[in-house]
Amino acid sequence: MPAILTHDLFGRGVLEDATALLNLRTTAERDAFLLGNQGPDPLFYLVVDPLMHKWSPLGNALHDAAPAEVLLAMREAALRLEGRERSVARAYVAGFACHWLLDSTLHPLIYWWQNGLTSAGVEGLDESAGSRVHAEIERDFDEMVLFATTGRTVERWRPHERALAASRATLAAIDKLYFYATLWIFERAIDPRTFSTAVHEFRLVQRVFDSPSGRKRAVLSTAERLVCRERFSLVGSMSHRVRPEDTSDFDNRDHRPWENPFTHEVSTASFWDLYDGAHARALTTLDELLAPELDLDAARALTADLNFEGDPTPPGEKIAW
Repeated sequence: MPAILTHDLFGRGVLEDATALLNLRTTAERDAFLLGNQGPDPLFYLVVDPLMHKWSPLGNALHDAAPAEVLLAMREAALRLEGRERSVARAYVAGFACHWLLDSTLHPLIYWWQNGLTSAGVEGLDESAGSRVHAEIERDFDEMVLFATTGRTVERWRPHERALAASRATLAAIDKLYFYATLWIFERAIDPRTFSTAVHEFRLVQRVFDSPSGRKRAVLSTAERLVCRERFSLVGSMSHRVRPEDTSDFDNRDHRPWENPFTHEVSTASFWDLYDGAHARALTTLDELLAPELDLDAARALTADLNFEGDPTPPGEKIAW
């Protein structure tokens, strides 16, 4: 998953046109659209909740599942709601589709870097460190995108203050969306408070990770390595640094060849080529997703069966979680 800032800023870049296309009228609908741009990622943060952590694997399940089935189920779930809740849910689903679009476009590049770094023969930097390497790459992209698009760093653009805005009523509507969609996709009933709890935990973790000076990050990273007996810290990989640079070591701005680890296609695309390409497709994607005639075949054509990871996944494959 490109991380919190990349998704939030991508959504903000689409918001004006999406507002006109979707006729978003209220702050709640615009908040829902931007929150939707975080996709299923808030669910990962349920891991810190002792009562709700069992639902955290739903985040990976949605990332791995057939995208046509996921997007179609989310759309249909929104249509089952009424009045204000339907409008909020519809806006959220549109943002959720933007998350899928950016994830499926950028993830092959991210995984190419991750696989290369974890197989380079560096002691301790193997597949077991994959999640930390993944987070490091995405954190670097976050910092780059933030400075490139706003001219600011996390000193003046704090993730826990700028992203994840939503009222209780907005979250309650999205809770219903997830309940119905999960029931249809996986034939499992989740706790009705799953998504709203996940957002609260996501906000909490972002506040804990907030460390513009780097001092708290250093303390937490050291504690994590000691307690978990890990060489590399996940906190250290995810906590944003003050980095006033519009480039990243991973952006492939020199357009060198790289191989998509899922399709094995060779590309020279840079981060910004992929990001801008996703942006150019956003409105068409939303228009097709919300068209009344959308069915499974049309959803497959829309997504090209590329799941959130960028891995071809046709309908019918059961995801165990």
